[in-house]
Amino acid sequence: MIQNAVRRLKTIFTPRLSAANVSPRLLELATSGNLEAQAALGDIYFNDGRAENYAASYHWNGQAARQGHAASQARLATIYHKGLGVEPDPQEAFRWWRSAARKGHHGARLIVDRRQRDDSSVETSTAPAGFSAALHPGGRREGPTEEMPAENLSKQVLEMAEDEQRDVGRS
Repeated sequence: MIQNAVRRLKTIFTPRLSAANVSPRLLELATSGNLEAQAALGDIYFNDGRAENYAASYHWNGQAARQGHAASQARLATIYHKGLGVEPDPQEAFRWWRSAARKGHHGARLIVDRRQRDDSSVETSTAPAGFSAALHPGGRREGPTEEMPAENLSKQVLEMAEDEQRDVGRS
């Protein structure tokens, strides 16, 4: 508990790098192939959240992911999943999450485990969605709705992975 409080205080009082103040030295190291610098830039641009930095986030996370950096692989998966500056590609996203999970990335492991569980019970996860789509044009329900379990779990896991990525960047 005390460690969490200290970590939070450090994040409050430690100036965080942003896309606006990336050091030329960090860019130089990343350009020369330094894995940690590439991962750091990928994290900075990913967490910046501005559309004009999606390309840089994709580039640097891709560079580090291809070299085996687990957090960059998870960020790249999220980029593909959400379509941040690229066309959404769920299969490519899952491929990167699976790779990050193999390297021990906790958030990616949760996503892969959930997906495998969902795939093993396809009948229960897809039947309600198909039934709902048949009843309502455009596949939308009218009025208040409760999300399908698979959709809800997917959103929760994505949020957990994003929270973990932010926490890793702050420490």
